[in-house]
Amino acid sequence: MSSLSERQTDRALRASLVGATAYAAFCAFAGAIGLVGGGAGLGNEAGVRLLFASPAFAAAMLTLLVGVPMSTTAALTLRCDSRATPVGIGGGLLLVSWIVVQPFVIGQFHWLQPVFGALGVAVCVLAYRLHRHRARHSAPGSTGLAVPA
Repeated sequence: MSSLSERQTDRALRASLVGATAYAAFCAFAGAIGLVGGGAGLGNEAGVRLLFASPAFAAAMLTLLVGVPMSTTAALTLRCDSRATPVGIGGGLLLVSWIVVQPFVIGQFHWLQPVFGALGVAVCVLAYRLHRHRARHSAPGSTGLAVPA
């Protein structure tokens, strides 16, 4: 049986991971819609530098590489699924990779890039801490999953 402090720590880590990944997913989907709809104007120079010079392709990649892994992590974490931690770490690394590559592709730097890079690192750290917490406090032979409270 887990103690109250262990359950509270598990709940706090899960809530933080869900919040961070849901926010990142929302921003990724909103950014993709903005790219396709023209609301996220990159300017002519950056628009031409996109792969295939296509905002729709950039939107699809943003959705697939950031939005889907982040929303999947949020859903798995809400369900207390053990796959949430590897998916979260992978999704965080994909977000950081997206942010590192983006200035080179579009040739522009924006203040939001380091913010979302830090968010990607935070997702990796939160997923890792959740994994470590569950591994430390699980009984031998159990799945290490906390019961949602």
